[in-house]
Amino acid sequence: MKFVSGVSDAAALQDAAADAAAQAVAGLGADPCHAAFLFGSPSHRSRWVEALARVQDTLHPAVVIGCGSSGVIGGEHEFESGPAVSLLAAHLPGARVHPFAIHPEEMELAGPGGFWMDKVGVVPSQHPSFVLIADPFTCDPAKLLSDLNGTYPGSPIVGGLVSGGRKDGDHVLCYQREVLRAGAVGLAFTGDVAMETLVSTSCRPIGHPLIVTRAEENVVWELGGQPAVEMLRRTLMGLAPSDQALAQRSIMVGVVINEMKPVFGAGDFLVRPLVGIDPPSGALALAEPAAVGQTVQFHLQDPQASRHELRRLLSQHTAQTPEIPPAGALLFTCTGRGKAFYGLPHQDTKTIRAVSGKLPVGGCFCNGEIGPVGPTNFLHGYTASVGLFRPLNPVRERSDARPAAQPVGQ
Repeated sequence: MKFVSGVSDAAALQDAAADAAAQAVAGLGADPCHAAFLFGSPSHRSRWVEALARVQDTLHPAVVIGCGSSGVIGGEHEFESGPAVSLLAAHLPGARVHPFAIHPEEMELAGPGGFWMDKVGVVPSQHPSFVLIADPFTCDPAKLLSDLNGTYPGSPIVGGLVSGGRKDGDHVLCYQREVLRAGAVGLAFTGDVAMETLVSTSCRPIGHPLIVTRAEENVVWELGGQPAVEMLRRTLMGLAPSDQALAQRSIMVGVVINEMKPVFGAGDFLVRPLVGIDPPSGALALAEPAAVGQTVQFHLQDPQASRHELRRLLSQHTAQTPEIPPAGALLFTCTGRGKAFYGLPHQDTKTIRAVSGKLPVGGCFCNGEIGPVGPTNFLHGYTASVGLFRPLNPVRERSDARPAAQPVGQ
């Protein structure tokens, strides 16, 4: 197994794509490319057909998916402004790759089960792993993930919602030689490839877990039998001055994922923005519906805690599989991270490469990140969702006589 990263800041999209593809060819040598992931910055809003053709003609990948994004990630760099193209190319002996694209009209008819097995070309017993990129204006991510979780229980998905556009039609999805302006594109892996996933939040919990005791849609009126605003005030008053300063910038609400756990930690919450506060009524407005009986906890966005959490998860992964290091990584990180959050550029990629070695990395900034917590995949916010790839069978990887990955098209 081999991953290589190509990056270019050429002004013309098609030239940048060709340059990145040429770097990938040089890195792969005689090994064929079985899957490629292409990401382009907002400066590149046109000529995507020509760019995909350049990648195909230069790299000859079996499968290409990708998107335009508000920022792209390649190698050790996170390009948050200016033109840039990132290409992550993979040689996957013994694996099979299954590309798919879904249009908004199909999503209305889709449901868990046979539809997705036909679409992807994979049955649940094959235990696939997924990369998924969706347009937030034309694709309902909650339904999409519900369908895939229901069809392929326990199969991990990494990816995100495309960023950079303001309305329907602004975003670009790449699929083979096609340019799509709606829906979602994805890739399923089966065979001799393991994709291990990490979902790292940029927040840390403050105060104590609280039970929602009165709520209506996305408005929480009471927490623990008290006005929700009052419980927020008490939490903030109990913070150190440095944390109170952080709280002026951003307060989040974490919703517990597994209520059966006796103690909740940083990775046990789906973190959502607090979008409204109404002191006269005592109500708080969340970014999505809340239900009576849910456990929630207030969170702070904290750059230092964010670095620590990503490093901790990567170190934990390295300790679990020291004999089989990852060959490459995909990183889907929130637009709320990056230089504006950390104060310095390239922080997530630097952390990955510092802990896991100088991995080839590709990816983009997202309007929502997809990744699993336990056996279930969720849409997250303010997170970094990482897919780390390694051979499932290291004995085969060391063999000189090994079958090549076979793409399966739609």
